[in-house]
Amino acid sequence: MLLLTFLAIVIVYYLIQKDKIRKAEKREIFKEKQEKKLQQLLEKAREEDAKKAEESK
Repeated sequence: MLLLTFLAIVIVYYLIQKDKIRKAEKREIFKEKQEKKLQQLLEKAREEDAKKAEESK
């Protein structure tokens, strides 16, 4: 009975840790996607600013 209880605790702990790791990985992937989108937006903004500066001359 004690062995069964210990095994159940170990399994639950493993599942919780696995879930935490999965969530952290998803957060990391989401942050990377956000950074890429931000870089693309900044690049577009710089290009537009450069075009406007050339048109102003």
